[in-house]
Amino acid sequence: MAEKNGFKVVIAGAGIAGLTLANMLEKMGLDYVVLEKHSAVAPAVGASIGLFPNGLRVLDQLGLYKAIEDQFEGQALMEKSHTRRPDGTIISTTRRMDVHLVRRYGYGMYFFDRQKLLQILYDKLQHKERVLVSKGVTDVELTTDGVIVTCADGSVFSGTLLVGADGIHSAVRAIMKSLAAKLEPGYFDPAEEDSVPCFYRCNFGIAQNVPGWVAGEQHMVTGRDGSQLVVSGPENKVYWFLFDKLPETKYGKEIPKFTSTDEIDFAKKNYSRPVTEKLTWGQIYDCKISSTLTPLHEVVFKKWFFRRIITIGDSAHKPNPLGGQGGNGAIESCAELCNALMSAKDRAGGSLSSLTTEDVVKAFSETQRARHGRAELVVQRSHETQALFAYEKPWLSAFLVNCIMPNGGAESTLNHLAYIFPGGATIRSLPVPRRPRLVPYEDELPSRPVAGQMVTLARGALVVSMGAAVLLTTKVWRLPLDEIRAAKHYGLHRIHWFGNTGATDVLEKMITGMALHVREGDVMAKLHGVYFLTQLISPLLVYGVEGHRIGNRGTPLSLPSFFSVAMQIHGIGRIAPLHAVLSAFATPESPTGRPVPVEVTKSLVPALTIGFVLPTALLFLPTPNVRAWQYIAAWWQFGPPLFNLLTNIFSSGLRWWESRGRHSKDKEEEKDELLDSYQNRDVPALKSAYAYAFAVQATTHLASLAYGGLHPGVSLWSTFFALPNPFASAWNLASVGNAMFVFLKYDMVVAVSGYVASNLYSVWNLRRLGYIKTHDAIKATAGIVAGQVLVGPGATWAGLWYWRESVLSSFS
Repeated sequence: MAEKNGFKVVIAGAGIAGLTLANMLEKMGLDYVVLEKHSAVAPAVGASIGLFPNGLRVLDQLGLYKAIEDQFEGQALMEKSHTRRPDGTIISTTRRMDVHLVRRYGYGMYFFDRQKLLQILYDKLQHKERVLVSKGVTDVELTTDGVIVTCADGSVFSGTLLVGADGIHSAVRAIMKSLAAKLEPGYFDPAEEDSVPCFYRCNFGIAQNVPGWVAGEQHMVTGRDGSQLVVSGPENKVYWFLFDKLPETKYGKEIPKFTSTDEIDFAKKNYSRPVTEKLTWGQIYDCKISSTLTPLHEVVFKKWFFRRIITIGDSAHKPNPLGGQGGNGAIESCAELCNALMSAKDRAGGSLSSLTTEDVVKAFSETQRARHGRAELVVQRSHETQALFAYEKPWLSAFLVNCIMPNGGAESTLNHLAYIFPGGATIRSLPVPRRPRLVPYEDELPSRPVAGQMVTLARGALVVSMGAAVLLTTKVWRLPLDEIRAAKHYGLHRIHWFGNTGATDVLEKMITGMALHVREGDVMAKLHGVYFLTQLISPLLVYGVEGHRIGNRGTPLSLPSFFSVAMQIHGIGRIAPLHAVLSAFATPESPTGRPVPVEVTKSLVPALTIGFVLPTALLFLPTPNVRAWQYIAAWWQFGPPLFNLLTNIFSSGLRWWESRGRHSKDKEEEKDELLDSYQNRDVPALKSAYAYAFAVQATTHLASLAYGGLHPGVSLWSTFFALPNPFASAWNLASVGNAMFVFLKYDMVVAVSGYVASNLYSVWNLRRLGYIKTHDAIKATAGIVAGQVLVGPGATWAGLWYWRESVLSSFS
């Protein structure tokens, strides 16, 4: 039932924003009238619309999703999404795009005629008589309790408030600014309209029955000073967007308008431009139903409202259409406006009939506050994507498009598309249909995500602290290499694994250093060696796991062998802080980036045992056979990278074993790694690996404390924490063995600081993303601190990752 006693919303524009808002108001029982300047509600203007999960979720609340799905009944969905070079050759392909989006977000991706969506929105309305055509708004009068709107034909309509949903060339916005200039000079920036930029023009259109077109495919074609987006649609249609960078950026009134003659010239110029290896843009253009050439404004206006007038959709925020978020953003703005009106209704005692101008302004402020940041993000990201694909910075685009993006795989592509989905708005007064999905929307999370300055401060604190830790190593890494070189033949035999080369000399020095600490050192040096080397299990395991996570592909974290080799050369004290910082910037934020290939997880424990745990244990076994010990020490030097190598070998073997006997079609169907990862089959093996690392390191920690505490010749403080002043010019150590002991003590202390910082930041990151509650983050932080004493840093890290894996996998 409609709100009585005069509350009424006047909507200017029967586009996507206007008709969506009308449907929402009907659902909430609020009166409205829609004034459309064209002579038809759904004019054939030759445009398409892309609907994504953030927009579809709202339309689903309105009961419109089924009608949208029906447009694609019997049609091929988005099977493949290709990124292509300017010559049409493929850079990368994401298969089953629609399936992935549905599994992740509950909704797919639908490209179809904008006219069809307008018809769906109109057909859903119960009060179609409230949608009036040929009613272009020409004047607005503000009264103490409402608005009076005059149309071009002289008709007049009154209401409580006016919503301008009439596009980038909004008549309502122009009238609103004119009123503000008279009533509150300075409210709007008078120069804002003239500063609206236009970087590109776009020829978009609809074609049908294109020879050689493969249904169910999408093509993103890169190019110099331009790009293309070509998408499949229902009824064997093809929707295209051909973007062309203007010779210079135009602003405001300088932005050109294009005629049909301009479009003909544009078509001739670009006719032979490749879309695929076998299809040109001209071949698509020849099959067009409709098309147009238009400038692309990119703007989010600073203020969207004045008193009882507000603008939404393209009237307030207009992104580059490459990102496909224009219509979806308009739908979100409608939802937030309705949320604000319902809040105003609650504040007014359950009725909107007597809203004051102050009440309306508060509701409008809430609407803009809820949407402005997201609208700016969409405009920014759409512009950056366009700049990337149009090679505005050729060297950067060449590197990212040809090197980084293909290595990132489908997970990276999907996340780039879906960055805006989880934060999507809903109509809070209406139920949200429950559709199975892997990725929670922000309003479904345990906690509200943290954004803004806190995120920057946390990352900054980590970078500064880890930078200080690495800087400290430049002061304390004082290995007497000449003395080690002089001592290297003492009691040792030469190992000629690398012949008479510098590599052999380096290996012998590393073995000598290990011998001075582990074999020739006193009881405290040996105790420290046992403890320190065992505590390397967790960093090795975690670096290996993170290196194989689907979400880390294409990032530095995907190179575990780099870190394992670097820690042997530069010390874990330098590598742990580096990995901590890289993790803070590169760790995937979506739960879908969490999985690790199952065959990798099954390989971790045997690879870790053979590659590192076994040589570490043998290193400390007493043996009179110096040559045998020397080979064990050499084996240990290669232990960290050997762990990574064995993980790859074992996992490849398992992958081959599991693929035996499959038919080629079955292989393509069954081994879609990303789809397989949604089942969380990797979690049990991962947790087993963490439990193994926890058990070994916790046992070593407790045994070391017990041994050191009971041994009369051991001081735990001297063993682990008695360190010379890092800023002293000389330490005057008694022997090269003592120098090695001090180096390893500093290496461990700095490394543990990196472990702890990384652990704490990981907990903060879970809370930042809203995946855990604040009290859970506090408990985890306390556990990290207490764990350093109770079970040791390595076991604490393993236990934390066990818990973290549970948190992230729980969203599936």
